[in-house]
Amino acid sequence: MGEIKEKKILILVNTYFQIMTAVKLKNTKYVNDKVDIIISDHSVDSEKIYNRIIESKIFNKAYYFKSKEDKSKRNIKKLYENFCFLLFPDKSLKKNSIVLDNYDEFIFYNINKFTVLLYDSLYKKNKNLKLIRFEEGYISYLHLNSGLSKEYNSMRKLLCKANFLNNITLNYLYNPDLLIYEPAGKIEKIDNLDRSDKKTINEINKIFDYNSNINKIYNKKYIFFEESFFCDKKGVDDFKLILDIAEIVGKENLLVKLHPRNKINRFEKYGIATNKTIGIPWELIQMNDDFSDKVLLTISSGSVLASKLYFNDNIKTFLLFNCTDKISDMVTNKYFEYLKKLENKFGLNDFIIPKNEKEFLMRLERGRNE
Repeated sequence: MGEIKEKKILILVNTYFQIMTAVKLKNTKYVNDKVDIIISDHSVDSEKIYNRIIESKIFNKAYYFKSKEDKSKRNIKKLYENFCFLLFPDKSLKKNSIVLDNYDEFIFYNINKFTVLLYDSLYKKNKNLKLIRFEEGYISYLHLNSGLSKEYNSMRKLLCKANFLNNITLNYLYNPDLLIYEPAGKIEKIDNLDRSDKKTINEINKIFDYNSNINKIYNKKYIFFEESFFCDKKGVDDFKLILDIAEIVGKENLLVKLHPRNKINRFEKYGIATNKTIGIPWELIQMNDDFSDKVLLTISSGSVLASKLYFNDNIKTFLLFNCTDKISDMVTNKYFEYLKKLENKFGLNDFIIPKNEKEFLMRLERGRNE
């Protein structure tokens, strides 16, 4: 019986959670392989995280990819860039100081022209390249969200480029049984983020410079997860709701976990505590501590679902999308279908969806006095 060939794996990450999953994959599915990581500039402090990964030598090799879309570019510049990406992928990457090796597998979540640029470069080197998609929280289970425009797809077709979406052969998911659509390629379960997996926890802690003092920030009874409504100008008034919550539970008992993209702290001047450490994923904070005595609150943030999805914790959680004048655009029929599957699998007795703000505030008042 011959030796099993060591594979070369490249994982593209755009978010903190994707970094966590990349470490988990390296330590489980690919423990006997060479795993490289390519980190984009989509998240806050991404360059610091990239430097820590290099220093820690957790991955075999690390690349830094400045792929955040510049929305100020004129259409003619975008068109020129698109043609350069399609015709000269290696040169386009080299401008970004990236020269890729020959890989057996390319793993990613986000589908955009930068992901496809990497794929085109890798495919030139290895026509047998395996294309794998991994999960990015609960949104991965609702639909295949592609950031490729019709124009870009048409350009690819015109230039006889390999069909990216059709070449996805495998999907890695923590909870495949929660899928509500059928993705391209096979589906394979990956091991959950486990608190007993000390190697993975220690490596992720190093990457994010986590220490036990960080969790002291989250010692409030009530934790509200802010979303990007304010910075994205979505018109969902979460601010009044948060002030009403503070009035009932007491400002001293409430923490607002700020959304990383919201650059304005709306709550500080009202004496409401907020997390000062931006750039550490909630899943990591939860992995390092027990929050079973807390109450989690959000309008529609998927972060609160982590307690069930990855740790199967029982934490009292309020989903408040019925408590604002305008409903969050995350709340769709697919969202409810997903919640139903989640309930069937785990039971959601500790998840509460009030019918309106009045009902919620009455529940909160009763809970405070219990």
